[in-house]
Amino acid sequence: MKDIRMNRGDTSGYDHIEFEEIKAKNGKAIGIIYMKKPPRNSIGSWLLDAIYDKMDQYEGDDSIGAIIIASRIRGVFSDGADRDELFGSWISGLVAEKNYERFRKAHEIFVEIENCKKPVLAAINGVTIGAGLELAMLCDLRIASDISFYSLPEAKPELGIIPGLGATQRLPRLVGVARAKEMLFLGKLIRADTALEWGLVNQIVPNKDVLKHTIEIAKTLLERDARVLKEMKKCINYAMENDLQKGIEYEVRLFAEMMRLKLVGKGC
Repeated sequence: MKDIRMNRGDTSGYDHIEFEEIKAKNGKAIGIIYMKKPPRNSIGSWLLDAIYDKMDQYEGDDSIGAIIIASRIRGVFSDGADRDELFGSWISGLVAEKNYERFRKAHEIFVEIENCKKPVLAAINGVTIGAGLELAMLCDLRIASDISFYSLPEAKPELGIIPGLGATQRLPRLVGVARAKEMLFLGKLIRADTALEWGLVNQIVPNKDVLKHTIEIAKTLLERDARVLKEMKKCINYAMENDLQKGIEYEVRLFAEMMRLKLVGKGC
């Protein structure tokens, strides 16, 4: 991943995460990043830097086959952006000077997470709002608690701003334009069953089993061909940014290259 951390040299964001590696039978491991920023895992630049930095380490570690983003705070995945940072005098001063570099870097970090070469799963254990939902949408698979709920409240008067980390772009791709507008325009809160019906999450499980079930899915991914998963992910992400014809051409190139390597490996 690129070195695009917003607070380079400052590792204080690590105070707000924990991590562990869980080994599977085949010798591969799952890397888990837990957010633990009381009271509700609000996402600021330091927390985002720490998540990104740890994901960068996991991506470069050949023993790690899948990554999970989870929460240590009961009933909360993340309740959105860190408002004290976002609306504080420091950021306000940068905006007044039309210095938007930190906003661009935050988007770059999100794109890099989205395009991580390894499968990334979200274990969603409850409240998932604003920037928290934008973070979850970066993940390849989202496993949700049956008590979780989701909202993008930025249009409400107390915020009065559009989402700043990609919701207007990624949400329509997941749930369709009409439903995205319903959530965004109305600040509508949806619960887990609706999120599943709309395609915002992949599976719902009882709250106590969210992390366990996500780990089991990750273990299944470790049994798959890692290179195939990486190339599939590249194809799917490319398709989201390009038209069908370009997507097919991209798939054909990758397929042909993989076939060549497979046949060469067999001595054909």
